[in-house]
Amino acid sequence: MNQLLEKFLIVTIIIPILIFPTVLSVNGDQPVIASRISEIIYITVISDPDYYKPDNTFFGIEVEVEILNRDTENQSVIELSDFSPKVFINASFVNQSLEIEQIVYAHATIIHYSYQPSITVEYALIRFYINQTDLSHLPDGNYTLWRPIDMGSNFNDITPGEQLLTVITTKSGIMNITYSFFDIDNQPTDEVKFPLIFSLAFISLFSCVVIVFLRRKRRIT
Repeated sequence: MNQLLEKFLIVTIIIPILIFPTVLSVNGDQPVIASRISEIIYITVISDPDYYKPDNTFFGIEVEVEILNRDTENQSVIELSDFSPKVFINASFVNQSLEIEQIVYAHATIIHYSYQPSITVEYALIRFYINQTDLSHLPDGNYTLWRPIDMGSNFNDITPGEQLLTVITTKSGIMNITYSFFDIDNQPTDEVKFPLIFSLAFISLFSCVVIVFLRRKRRIT
């Protein structure tokens, strides 16, 4: 009976070793780099004579941006043009005669950035016109904000990162903000291994202790 139990415990050690490497590789398709607007800090009407435009209202939205690096090593991000700001906005108005015009500066310069593992926080000020005068708040509609981000180390090696959307919805002057959240449960393979390996180690250690105990008991009897 003890020999049968001993063989069973040895099998329980070998089978997880053969199975777990396959289980650990299921998350390889998730983008390593992801971006999201994590907070709308403020929305304001800007009075600036340098940006005065007849029959328009000039708005500013300051946002907090999070860049997630799901890997355990630094990741390179490449931008074919240096945009300022790096966050963009689009709008779908209830009043279809309204239009949005964002102020964006771009330099034809290839820029490289490096992001450490975990989350990096950035800030951006989005400025834009809406073609209606004397507005005190955003007109009714849906405003979509996103931060484009691409991975790559050179011009020929660029893959898109994950760009999560934040939506501002206004209705009768009441504003509602819907944020997207990172999927940080499905981490890359290297990060998922640890809890499974710890479980495997515990099972193996427990099995070995039982086997040793049974062998010692057999010698005594």
